[in-house]
Amino acid sequence: MSWEGFEKRKGDRRGFFRALVREVVEPLAEAVERPLEDFQQLAGIHDPPAPAPVSDQRFLLRPPGALPETEFLATCMRNGRCAEVCPVQAIKFYQSDDARLSGTPYIDPDSQACVLCQDVPCSYACPSGALQSVQPESVRIGLAEWTHDSCLRFMGQDCRDCADKCPVGSKAIEIDADSSVRVKADGCTGCGVCQMHCPAYPKAIVVRPL
Repeated sequence: MSWEGFEKRKGDRRGFFRALVREVVEPLAEAVERPLEDFQQLAGIHDPPAPAPVSDQRFLLRPPGALPETEFLATCMRNGRCAEVCPVQAIKFYQSDDARLSGTPYIDPDSQACVLCQDVPCSYACPSGALQSVQPESVRIGLAEWTHDSCLRFMGQDCRDCADKCPVGSKAIEIDADSSVRVKADGCTGCGVCQMHCPAYPKAIVVRPL
């Protein structure tokens, strides 16, 4: 077969498949989609709405001595001095598409909680004033919240990790006679040690920012 004949036959095949798609496949797809759309309308099924944007700020625990969030974001220089002096490397830097939050220091108790160092060096190392000098007993990072349904105590296990590991002790958390875990708002520092040591999944006790 000559080259011209080969090209002609190849072109014929391409034309055949284009016609097949145009005349058979596309109408068939439309015929399938149309009843599906009709069924969805009759059944009241609609595409799920896009989730509402969630502000990362609600979930970030700031280091000890942090100013209120709006002031903190306006004051923090993001120079990393607080993290450099943290002896347990609890302070990390948040990565976000939001320029206001990106690079700001925060604590993730699941990874490493604040341990309430005796001299709280991070609060003294901050040169901008975003972190104010504070004593351990005055630290208020957040407040622990306990969830009954996730707690191992209500699954037949005598777990006391949250209370036993708390650096503040009974001033912040106690286990009541009915096995409930009681967090005391006036004593809880929000350090996150209870969350870090909680063996339940999902965590039965989680620290929320104030």
